[in-house]
Amino acid sequence: MSVELTQKEKEYMNEVIHELVTGKATQEQIRIIKQQLQEHMEESRLHGFDPFEDLETPPEFVKDYLEINQAKYPQHKKSPLSKKHYLVGFLFFSVIYLISQLFLTMFLTQSFSPAYQNADFNYNILYSISDNLWWNTTLIIISLLSALIITSLVGFYSYRSLNRKA
Repeated sequence: MSVELTQKEKEYMNEVIHELVTGKATQEQIRIIKQQLQEHMEESRLHGFDPFEDLETPPEFVKDYLEINQAKYPQHKKSPLSKKHYLVGFLFFSVIYLISQLFLTMFLTQSFSPAYQNADFNYNILYSISDNLWWNTTLIIISLLSALIITSLVGFYSYRSLNRKA
């Protein structure tokens, strides 16, 4: 059976082969599918049928073929990150921010000093750790940046370790 394939059949065959290659199919699987497709197309033409009547699109054909033959067809990877990971990241960011604010208050402001008395100043660890506006803003920015950097580094290394396991 060495009937020459039409241009449409050759295009379909090339698309199927491309899907197999991108799907990481083995050379043996590619050879078998190519041979079976060619036989199907030649038999259909010999019996007067359109070979594309019972064929799906190339991606569907490859997926169905590999599923039937118990071969693994790579699906798009689902991200290993879930809502739980984002929640943990946010909590980690918050804790780092609070710890940073506490350390900056203890070492760079007079807020915890027993001798410091200012009736107008209301201490709040989240947003008001100094009575000077510019110094308070600077310390908050330092805390936010340090929390962001530390959380990003921990998240990056955690994500890499999750990808290695997956």
